[in-house]
Amino acid sequence: MNAEILRSISFLKTLDGDELQKLSELFTTREVPADDKILDEGKPVHQFYLVCHGTVHARRTSQQREVLLGRIPPGGFFGEINLFDPGVATASIYAIDKVTVAVVEYDALRRFMENNPAIGYKIVSGLMAGMARRLRTTNERFANTFYWSSVAAQ
Repeated sequence: MNAEILRSISFLKTLDGDELQKLSELFTTREVPADDKILDEGKPVHQFYLVCHGTVHARRTSQQREVLLGRIPPGGFFGEINLFDPGVATASIYAIDKVTVAVVEYDALRRFMENNPAIGYKIVSGLMAGMARRLRTTNERFANTFYWSSVAAQ
């Protein structure tokens, strides 16, 4: 994969050219047609994804219907939860338009970070910052839901 594509990925901004080149060798790119499901909620996940071009939606089933959790634009990522806490997908991911994703197997990424601890630290730090931003947004939405629910009940 071309290392230049990785420059646009939000959590990789602290990596230099040589580090990006090394990391890029792990990834393969995949084109996904519009409306295709990339990940299926509740199914095992073994890969980490970077959104290179296009936009994806994360959706989760609630009360027997899918609810939009968020949009992931170019430069974003998904599949990170199971990198740190193996299990099943917590949401379904859909290509909204034609999407290019870069994909790496969890085991390969873990080995890379173990063998390149300085780069691994930058990757994990960037991922944690991105995950923290998502958690803050989720907390805000959750709190607002309770506020509006209590207002409606009065």
